[in-house]
Amino acid sequence: MKGNRKHRIWKRILTLLMTMVFIATIANPIPAEAKTKIKTVKPKAAYGATTNAYAKSVAKKVTTGTYRVYLDDYIVYTYGGYLRFVAPKTKTYTFTVWNLQHPANKKGDLMGSMTFLCPYGYKNTGLARFYVKAKDGKTVSLNVARPKPTGLHYAKKTDRYYTQRSGGVKLKKGQVVYLQFSMHTMTFTKKRISVDLKIK
Repeated sequence: MKGNRKHRIWKRILTLLMTMVFIATIANPIPAEAKTKIKTVKPKAAYGATTNAYAKSVAKKVTTGTYRVYLDDYIVYTYGGYLRFVAPKTKTYTFTVWNLQHPANKKGDLMGSMTFLCPYGYKNTGLARFYVKAKDGKTVSLNVARPKPTGLHYAKKTDRYYTQRSGGVKLKKGQVVYLQFSMHTMTFTKKRISVDLKIK
């Protein structure tokens, strides 16, 4: 009898604890940001690298995850920079760019691209473009634009400009990939352009 009584008491205690945990979870749900943490990265303003050494000197290192990339102006109306990704293991990686924003140009035209480059040549001193597989075929650049561009006639779906673009490529462990950003707007400002990037 005593054993049954103790069992009932412990059962009630456990039930009470589980109820309290359930209530606390409802009252304090896990925020969306906790599920997908966005890291911030601000590469140096740069564009048109032809050597591995130069790209490496200006690029910011990234790994798998989600990033908000802030780009400074390189020349008037053009914002650019480099990120450096080193494959942690051999697998097919997917790169996605979206959410192109400009704080001083919230309604006007805004478009650009993220181009894939890798070291090549004697002792990997040079840089070469390489292809990734997108939905509509192989490409060296993922072009992205603000929704419904008005003045830039080439920023249309027919010319492969979308609000979001993804490309996949199989990389070997330790393989280096440079992501070259080049964004354009007709509103010049010193404020940074931002674009989101996910690598998985």
